[in-house]
Amino acid sequence: MRYAFIGVCIAMAVAGWCAATHVSADMLDAAAVMALMETSSERGTNVRPLVSHDPHFIELTPVGLELIAARTRRGGTFVHIDELDYRNMDGESVVLLIASAPFASDAPHWSARRVGELRLLTWTVGGKRYVLAGRANTHGVMRAADALTMNMREPE
Repeated sequence: MRYAFIGVCIAMAVAGWCAATHVSADMLDAAAVMALMETSSERGTNVRPLVSHDPHFIELTPVGLELIAARTRRGGTFVHIDELDYRNMDGESVVLLIASAPFASDAPHWSARRVGELRLLTWTVGGKRYVLAGRANTHGVMRAADALTMNMREPE
């Protein structure tokens, strides 16, 4: 009986930890929309790119996107979301958000959805959930999603 109680306590602690550190797909989508709205107000080609030794750097220069900022957002007490802000050659914003999703099933092929005039491309690989967001007519968003998901897939 005692071991059953200890087992239940451990299971509840693990479940609580999972709930406290979980970033839902909807939460990440909403954070991507907010991040894009914030960075779109800084539109311009005069923003200096970050150097490539930034610890969060994900190379998207070959598809025409330059990393201009990297930050971490708080999604809750124990939740953090990495945000990478890019600009295309026209100075338009594209953001990539990455959050831990240790129990989410892999979905390595991106799927797209529209939120008004925004496009959100999402996928899940290796216990991480990704959202790439940009305006629907922003050049480079689809190519970036293709490049990112091709690099993340395991060889068959």
